Amino acid sequence: MLVISCHSDTGFRQHAMRRLEHGMLEGHMDNFVGVHAVMLAYFSGRLHQPYIRIELTYGEETDMAGAYEVLDTLYKQDVVLVVDVTGTPTEADFVIEKCRNQEMQRFLWDALSGLAFDMYDDCPDPIADSDETDVYDEKCPYVCFLGIPCLGGDYNEGPVRCRQKSIEQIAEALCRIAEAFPRF
Repeated sequence: MLVISCHSDTGFRQHAMRRLEHGMLEGHMDNFVGVHAVMLAYFSGRLHQPYIRIELTYGEETDMAGAYEVLDTLYKQDVVLVVDVTGTPTEADFVIEKCRNQEMQRFLWDALSGLAFDMYDDCPDPIADSDETDVYDEKCPYVCFLGIPCLGGDYNEGPVRCRQKSIEQIAEALCRIAEAFPRF
């Protein structure tokens, strides 16, 4: 099973977003932007396969309760992709973090050929290094984090910026991974 996990809760009470020049968005991104990217992929029609599950979880801001509920339904051989924001500095469209399994790394490099991304074994995000991947990693070796790069501050504290292209590229990455998944 390919599981796409994205928390849909947020620590903010008021939400606002505005479009800036050059394809930039500014606002409360954690994790509205991750949900948006997953929904772009979902509504593309390219994720409708019986081996794909999308989980919009809760509790990431407090105790990861939603991720633990999903964990109870996973099998060791499942592949889990966590989508969220990241503060990892990059010129790429998105980053893949916490991808420690070499087999998974090779699969992702092949599936995402031509897309602009950085891949890390660990989490170089200077703002936060714990997320749902840490929960899923308890059972599944095939786990990684797909991060939408944010600029301009702490995405947990308030408004930041991200590129519209990064959102679109995460959606494309999810679709390509889903389409290549039968070969994994």
